[in-house]
Amino acid sequence: MRMRHRATTALAVLTLAMGPAGTALATDALDDTFLGAVHQGNMAEIAAGGDAQKNAVSVCVRETGKVLVRDHTLLDEGVRELSRKLKVALPRSVTPKQEQELKEIRKKARTRAYDNLWLRAQDTAHVQTLDLLDAEAAHGKDATVREAAKKARPIVAKHLDMVRDCMMHMPPRHR
Repeated sequence: MRMRHRATTALAVLTLAMGPAGTALATDALDDTFLGAVHQGNMAEIAAGGDAQKNAVSVCVRETGKVLVRDHTLLDEGVRELSRKLKVALPRSVTPKQEQELKEIRKKARTRAYDNLWLRAQDTAHVQTLDLLDAEAAHGKDATVREAAKKARPIVAKHLDMVRDCMMHMPPRHR
């Protein structure tokens, strides 16, 4: 129960929580919520990555954005395929909070402040996503969903490393 609460809390913090995910075959509510949350997270990361490619000042941030778009597009293809097989309905868009966060960051477009805000948001999101993946891998009911979480973890960890590398290379007054 504690781990289920932790996963739910992580979902709320990530602003990835969604309503009922529909009927599933062999999954439970945690698996359904996980798939929906990951799908929304992927959509948010694709949008944020594309935005960074257009609006970041730093080459590091633009390149990280490019990698996020590529990797989260591939990850989301797997999530959508798995959800179809398990008959789990996925949300059609990012959450209003995810949309608002990107809109707020975008207000600083083409400035170092944009890069800093974008990196901090990505750092937080990727740390919390790793917690979410770990919770699903340890406690999800469906073996294929647990395996998907395990396979996604090194990719998300790589993204976090890239974000932190960019943060280390930011001028001190912009960290």
